[in-house]
Amino acid sequence: MTASAIQYPLAAGGATVRVVQWGLKGPAVLLLHGLGSHAEVWSAVAPGIGAEGYRCLAVDLPGHGLSSKGADFPYTLDGHIAWLDALLEALGERAVHLVGSSLGGLWAAGFANRFAARIASLTLIGAVGLEPLALERRRWTAEYLAHMDRQSIAERLRRAVGDPRAIDECFIEQTHRMNNSAGAAQAFAALARYYLERINDDLQLEALRTHGAALGLTLIWGKADVTVSYAGAVAAARRIPGSTLVALEETRHVPQLERPASVRAVLSRRLRGERLERIDGGELFVN
Repeated sequence: MTASAIQYPLAAGGATVRVVQWGLKGPAVLLLHGLGSHAEVWSAVAPGIGAEGYRCLAVDLPGHGLSSKGADFPYTLDGHIAWLDALLEALGERAVHLVGSSLGGLWAAGFANRFAARIASLTLIGAVGLEPLALERRRWTAEYLAHMDRQSIAERLRRAVGDPRAIDECFIEQTHRMNNSAGAAQAFAALARYYLERINDDLQLEALRTHGAALGLTLIWGKADVTVSYAGAVAAARRIPGSTLVALEETRHVPQLERPASVRAVLSRRLRGERLERIDGGELFVN
């Protein structure tokens, strides 16, 4: 059973963003995508969560998807924390279950560490911000943000999964059109500067060591992730009290596209407060 989606624009924190919502009642689950992505990355996970009695909300981050773009938004950790605070107010939510993927994981962790009382649980999927990024890696990201032609987007999307069949042509076309819409180039240029100049100043590991247990931190990681290393996730889980790491075999950076049933199963158990288990032979680490 799955829930149908509704979509609407919402003004918050100096940006108007698109919200895609599955489920009309119940506790709120807020899903944040990664750099250069959009809300559809959750479309194989969120309908099932919505059908379980939750209001599952995926947003296009500022500068992405169908949300407002351009150079005016502060594309920094502090800018996204302030925006998330305003977004929750606009949604009428005092607290949410927060799920962040890749760069969205950094924004989610930063918000959770600053506003722990507003977090019912925190789940990070292949998240940036747990360990420093080497200069070469930061330059690579900044470089690809300047190349949003269809072929380059297709190559990056397929690099993020182990099985290229997880990325269909419609998803590539949609991403290409969104990432070439008005204001997108300016937004990506600002994010490229953030990667080059500031991202390593915003690491969240030490703060999560303080708040992780209270936040009910869950990490979901592909063991074959070539974008954000699984070894870094293991090291972080060992240092963050109360954290749980669920590792997925033969999976790379975007398990919500590549292994949606597994991601949904982990989130379902986490939202119900149940004990997490290994998924399909993958590893489980509980601190």
